[in-house]
Amino acid sequence: TILASNSWQLVASAFPIAFLSNPLTYVLLRVCLLLEATGLCQAAWVLAAIHKKIAGFQRDEAYIGTAEERASKEMGDDTSHLPIGAGHIVQLPNFADNAPRSLKKLLAEDPAVVSYINTEIADLEKQDA
Repeated sequence: TILASNSWQLVASAFPIAFLSNPLTYVLLRVCLLLEATGLCQAAWVLAAIHKKIAGFQRDEAYIGTAEERASKEMGDDTSHLPIGAGHIVQLPNFADNAPRSLKKLLAEDPAVVSYINTEIADLEKQDA
């Protein structure tokens, strides 16, 4: 689908006059602009609500309970495996050993890359400390 949608955009950007002079393209463009002007495209939320009703989707609270219910049952979030807190980037163990071959080659050939990576890791560790 990416190829199909991007190919038309490439053709239109490369040959805008030829693309828009095609009567079918012009009519389809006008229909799309009219549809967008009506606001019907904003009906995606309505369609999502209909889909929710048909599929029987429920809010997360129906499945896992509210935060208060989870806390009362001692089902709180387990952050013990997050030594520096949620949302922080941590250095992956054995990153250099498991790095792609091209990165290993670059690290071996260019000491500036090694220095840069080590500096970035050190800066990240300073921020988290």
